[in-house]
Amino acid sequence: MESEQKYPRVEIDMKKLKHNIENMVAQCRESGIEVTGVIKGFNGLPQVAELHRVAGCGHLASSRLEQIRDCIEYGISGPYMMIRVPMVTEVPELVALADCSLQSEKKILDALNRECIKQDRRHDVILMADLGDLREGFWDKREMVRAAEYVEKELGRLHLLGVGTNLGCY
Repeated sequence: MESEQKYPRVEIDMKKLKHNIENMVAQCRESGIEVTGVIKGFNGLPQVAELHRVAGCGHLASSRLEQIRDCIEYGISGPYMMIRVPMVTEVPELVALADCSLQSEKKILDALNRECIKQDRRHDVILMADLGDLREGFWDKREMVRAAEYVEKELGRLHLLGVGTNLGCY
């Protein structure tokens, strides 16, 4: 009897995936690099996220808060990173679920700091620089420097973890 499955599916060889992640983490460690396991490509499957953690990834990351929530509910400890700039309406859930996020707007930084005060939490931010693909980030270098100073001097619940950029579409 033919399969009635109408959509494609992906089969994951967990043993091979674990081996690959462990090798990548080991190579990065030799150069002082900590690996963040991005789980969005696996639709945030908690079993795959758990494998990333067991294989040595320091953070788990997704662009979808529901995937982070699913992993936490499954019992996988953080830290978690949201790898896209959040909408202002997502800030309360972001603070509750993720330890770090990408940021490129002052109004979101302000909302994030206020929410951290409400939830008595601290949150790490990575300020994003746009390289010309217009995906996300500060376009003006001076504006980005002002935002970094603002986070460090004015927003007591936020910690500037660093700067980043999206090279995927460059």
